[in-house]
Amino acid sequence: MEIRTHIRLVVAWRIIVISGIISLIYACSYSEEKISHLSGIVPSRHTLLAVTPSLSLQLTGDTLNKSYPQLKTGKAFPITGILRVDGILYRFMGGDSLRISPLASLSEDTVGWTGKYSFLFPGKGWEQRRYDDSWWSEGKGAFGPVKGYYPAHTLWGAENIYVRRHVKVDKKDALRNHKIYVRYVCDDWLKLFCNGKHLLESGFTHQTKCQRLTDEAINQIVDGDNVLAAYCRNTGGAGLLDFGLYIENKTYADAKPATLKKIDVQATQTQFIFQCGEVDLQIDFVSPSLSEKWDLTGWPVGFLSYQVCTESGKEHAVEVLFDVDTEWMFGKRKIDSWIEQDWRFVKSDSLYLAMAADETTFSCMDGHAILSQKLYVGNEEDKDSGVLLVGYEEGRVLQYDGEALSPLWNSDGTREVKELMKSVGNRYKELKAECDILDNRWNTKALQAGDKTLAEQMLPAYRNFVSSHRFMSSSDNKLFCFGDTLGNVREAYKSFPALLFFHRTDWMRGLLDPIFEYCEDIHWSKKYPPYDIGLYPVASKQVRLENCAVEAAANMLMMTTAIVEAEQDFDYAGMHWEQLEVWADYLQQKMKKETYPIIGLLDENDERVKCVLGLAAYYKLIQLKGNL
Repeated sequence: MEIRTHIRLVVAWRIIVISGIISLIYACSYSEEKISHLSGIVPSRHTLLAVTPSLSLQLTGDTLNKSYPQLKTGKAFPITGILRVDGILYRFMGGDSLRISPLASLSEDTVGWTGKYSFLFPGKGWEQRRYDDSWWSEGKGAFGPVKGYYPAHTLWGAENIYVRRHVKVDKKDALRNHKIYVRYVCDDWLKLFCNGKHLLESGFTHQTKCQRLTDEAINQIVDGDNVLAAYCRNTGGAGLLDFGLYIENKTYADAKPATLKKIDVQATQTQFIFQCGEVDLQIDFVSPSLSEKWDLTGWPVGFLSYQVCTESGKEHAVEVLFDVDTEWMFGKRKIDSWIEQDWRFVKSDSLYLAMAADETTFSCMDGHAILSQKLYVGNEEDKDSGVLLVGYEEGRVLQYDGEALSPLWNSDGTREVKELMKSVGNRYKELKAECDILDNRWNTKALQAGDKTLAEQMLPAYRNFVSSHRFMSSSDNKLFCFGDTLGNVREAYKSFPALLFFHRTDWMRGLLDPIFEYCEDIHWSKKYPPYDIGLYPVASKQVRLENCAVEAAANMLMMTTAIVEAEQDFDYAGMHWEQLEVWADYLQQKMKKETYPIIGLLDENDERVKCVLGLAAYYKLIQLKGNL
């Protein structure tokens, strides 16, 4: 009786799955009849610029000129965009303050700082300004392993450490109307105080973090001697502690926020139009790795194209300026700049920027790289334009099954990021025009397949996928797509609807091929796929060991079926047929052995639902095997 019930479920779900696949394929192949361009898509959050997973700029809503773009870690990407029109400054990108100067520098910004410390609990009131710390040990910050990756100067090997850092403030009034920040790095757990006032608590962070002080905390600061006090606990491994105090540098304090007239989020780019006095600025964030005319898949380059115009008929003196705080980004002030083949390059750590050399002015100040270009605006037909190229070089090599995999863009190991940037820069107008065509195509398709809601879901998903995946070349020249968790079956499954919509079956294969290889290796003996195969940059070592076996097996069967249906070619499933049979048999045995009470509505991720969906996909493959 139980088996018959399961069979009826299989048949029912099979009908549902087949109908869903047919509907989705039909929607994705709908004729591209002309339809009006959709505008005004503003997702709550989307990928503004896809460069690499390490430098993928995210934006919340329409806040480009209200806050800074963020990396996927949540850290701000410290870029400010200013348009100067007839001497008046308008801010079109970034927040009102991120440029900062030290009141008490971190160790990585200087050669260290002097503080008092104790490894033993020093008694009540140790964090207060008037506490007597004369009997404490004196050391040079930061505290941690003196030969580690971070510039620590005093060895900390105990579980706990208490540190008092004296900071002299000559004129507190100079802090008035300025934002004050505390910057810190800690391993593992931190409590921080200013003159006895609790500022923050934080868990482990290997990157420097920054937090703005509240007005109440700033009011605790006095003329003369102040004390930053920190307690840090190390729960295992090497400990690390560094902290400092910073004040905003109001370089652009007089800049007015530009008035946003339009934002449009499409598949390959996001467009903004700002009003800056009598001049309009259009700025487009373009991710050329989504190009189809030129295959730039995985290229770690993006660009911001911009143009200005006016309807007033008057001439205006206009200058566009981009300011990137490399010290905030990398904790380093070193900035290199050079001119190469008509391009002005700027490099700090792994970040590259470039603008046309003959039109660009470069300056460097307090760890900031500043690139600017003068533009001409006259009558309404006159438009002046330019481009800012952004590139990023990830230093780590992916270790896969005992070999080092190269990025797809550098499979022979001879190419450089700056060369890619020049290639993109020399044809950025053509790339922009191609992206306009692609966006119109996908826009039209989204409206025909659904409505504005579907467009808002699908169009940003394209860039979101590219921004979170690395495209690698395997030893036998296969394309592998890897997120931070390598070969993650669940994440691949979530990506498939968008990839199917954009007909990127090559990327769909790239997600599944590493998993098939892993499971078809003699060292994998289980009857179901792994949840993942490692954490970037090392594959072949699972991160999440719990099975999720039914979900993984079912997802792999459904994703393989989607590829076969989209390509109308059974070859891909045929290459892995033996493995697919193993997973289908595992699900069949699971259905026979388990007794599932059928109570109420079932969630799509319920194990019994996954079993049925996986088996329905397998039966569909059997049909396709004989028909394709």
